[in-house]
Amino acid sequence: MHEAATDVAPEIPEKIALVMRRQRRSLRALRAEGVLLPALLLVLVLAVTALDGVVPVGLGLLLAFVPVPLVAAILLRLDRFEPEPTRLLVRTFLWGAGAATFIALVINTGVGLVAGEFAATVASAPIVEESAKALALLFVIRRRPGFLDGVHDGIVYAAWVALGFATIENILYYASAWNEGGLGDLTTVFVLRGLVTPLCHPIFTAMTGIALGIAIKRRGGRAGKIAIVLVGLLLAVLLHALWNLSAGIGAAPIAYLAGYLPLAVIGIALLTAGARRERRILREGLEQEVARGTISQAAYTQLIAGGRTRGRLRRGARRAGRDARRLLYQYEAAAYELAHANVNGERPGRPNVIETAAACRTCLIAARTEIDKLAPGLVAT
Repeated sequence: MHEAATDVAPEIPEKIALVMRRQRRSLRALRAEGVLLPALLLVLVLAVTALDGVVPVGLGLLLAFVPVPLVAAILLRLDRFEPEPTRLLVRTFLWGAGAATFIALVINTGVGLVAGEFAATVASAPIVEESAKALALLFVIRRRPGFLDGVHDGIVYAAWVALGFATIENILYYASAWNEGGLGDLTTVFVLRGLVTPLCHPIFTAMTGIALGIAIKRRGGRAGKIAIVLVGLLLAVLLHALWNLSAGIGAAPIAYLAGYLPLAVIGIALLTAGARRERRILREGLEQEVARGTISQAAYTQLIAGGRTRGRLRRGARRAGRDARRLLYQYEAAAYELAHANVNGERPGRPNVIETAAACRTCLIAARTEIDKLAPGLVAT
């Protein structure tokens, strides 16, 4: 086994070292914190729903996953230049699908029994659901520091946890529609929730993600950062409550045109702008390394590519084994941090950028050399 594949050298910048440590520990943490508990709670939610009939739940399960590939493809496409760890995205999705749904089901059901359905829908559901989804984002910050480090990342993680929540919530709605009105009601609810408004929950939770991204970038004390996050969470709750209220009083079409569509456009525009910014930084920062001779023109083209090229790299690394996969993460992380260091340069609040760039350069070259030993031809040299 190559030593570089398993040990993080002291000269590797902390953010890259974090990536490598995460590669060693992520499977254990994912099983303990990201899969087992949410999966268990998800099973409980589906089991409770199945009490009203296995067929409705089966139909709901089938229909609920119809929009998931499309939304997931959009998120992956817009996060391709600094892609978040797949296992962490899976954990975030599962938290929304299992834990957040279970919390919301228990509390909202209790509020509905005590205060009525309207109170549960308009008052309880927005607060409980947005708070439960926010816990996944706080987990990322607390247990995986460095991965959610800006507005773009905040929106991405918020969208994934909200997608998980919306998918399972839709199963509950579809099953209920089938039981109450058969195929006609099921079709209507599916069109409205699955086809017309699949981004509702991601839009709501994105407010919390944006606030967390701003708070992380902000300098200053903890009190100010907490205030920013609470404002973002409050906005998520208010948007959610207004949407539920509009549906309850028959004003959903107005809310859709005046609120949902503009917010969906703004959200996608923010993610698109973030992706373009990341590509610009990679392009400008790594052009300097081509001139230096650190990387070749072919390697430069490969590193700034997205979509199919990055997918082929990851598949090739998986086939070559665990060490190759780890080294590829190290290689790409070093290239990304090196590009940022080159573009940002020395400025107030960003000390030691020259030293960081030098360390990233060393890390990139070492990782590329080791990858070529394990999987010749995988990365351009």
